[in-house]
Amino acid sequence: MQITILTAGSRGDVEPLLGLAGMLRELGHHPTVVGPPNFAELAASYGTEFEPIGPSLPSYADDPELVELIESGNMVRFMAYAAKSRKRILPQIIDDIWRAARHSEAVLYKGPTALYGYNVAEKLGVPCADLQFFPVTPTREFPTFLLGNGSSRGAVLDRAGWWSTDQLIWRTMQRPGVNRQRREILDLPPLRTNARVLQDRQGMPLYYAYSPLVVPRPADWHPRIHVTGYLPTHAPADWEPPAELARFLDAGEPPVSFGLGSVPVANPGRLVAAYLEALDRTGRRGLLIGGWANLGQDRDLPDHVLQIDSAPYDWLFPRLAAAVHHGGAGTTAASLRAGIPTIITSVAADQHSWGRRVAGLGVGPEPIKVKQVDADRLTAAIRQATTDEALRERAADLGTRLRQEDGIGRTAELFTEYLSTAGSRVAR
Repeated sequence: MQITILTAGSRGDVEPLLGLAGMLRELGHHPTVVGPPNFAELAASYGTEFEPIGPSLPSYADDPELVELIESGNMVRFMAYAAKSRKRILPQIIDDIWRAARHSEAVLYKGPTALYGYNVAEKLGVPCADLQFFPVTPTREFPTFLLGNGSSRGAVLDRAGWWSTDQLIWRTMQRPGVNRQRREILDLPPLRTNARVLQDRQGMPLYYAYSPLVVPRPADWHPRIHVTGYLPTHAPADWEPPAELARFLDAGEPPVSFGLGSVPVANPGRLVAAYLEALDRTGRRGLLIGGWANLGQDRDLPDHVLQIDSAPYDWLFPRLAAAVHHGGAGTTAASLRAGIPTIITSVAADQHSWGRRVAGLGVGPEPIKVKQVDADRLTAAIRQATTDEALRERAADLGTRLRQEDGIGRTAELFTEYLSTAGSRVAR
């Protein structure tokens, strides 16, 4: 079948789906990943067909208002800002999606901003399914991943948090754009009900691409919902580490890394200074991963610290003593699968909840919100991560068990089974 896999966002939102596309291709399908044009070259390295939609992702670091908003952790303000920004590029987005997906025989879409794929599937009368990297389905078993710090505030407040998240996603991020697409491009009537409610009624599959060892599947979820396991990424077959990085890793004990992935922050120099001080106090070597925050690019570093722009996490993380990072779903998956202690300096959204979950599993210290990062807190966290043998053994054991899972194979298997029974059912 011609399968369109629709996504949006940064590298962590796109790369896991390239591996899933490869497995679907092995099963005889013809998948195409549709996403921001920034990732065409990455898709080619996976041998995956790719169609670009919308403009290239901007450098968040060049937008001080957005940087301040992200670092504030205020999800309501951030979603309002995102909705305003999306409105400017929406005409191009919905045109591009229809161009890229109009010949689909099935649609798999990821994330709330990719709900446009649900509309395309309805227009074409083809099966579709949803895929997410963190929980967005309300449950009584744990609090919402998007609001708060990941800790339960009691049954009543947790339920209110889930309701607020559900409504915020639907009313701010989904309904305005998808109904414009339905009206202007697809000639469909508007959606008047939360899409999640419709999908429950239809039994449309939802695949949560994280491990049940990390977040077990709640018993109160609809049977359509599956927790399939992580979708691990991998270095391109011809990738070689830069000579400087290889020499550094070979020159001493495994370093402790620090990076924020694609998350920008207002004052990266403050974080780098705290990290360098913590390394000095603990006597550890360090690896600064610049990312979109350009960590460490504006200063001279001591010999025991190396700065790199990026490296494939599946290759890099197993070579580290511990990883300090922002707690994005994909980065957290990579550090947990590597079997190393994880120190999360969360910035916003689901990152706080992943940090709380890592600490709850006993495979990393208590998370530190990025605004609270200082040398004292980082020193204590790095010391615990590198000297607490019980913690290190738990991290290694969890990593071994996670690497035995096959999230890509399980997701592809379930989706293929669904396609074989869905026939010509129309999503509506």
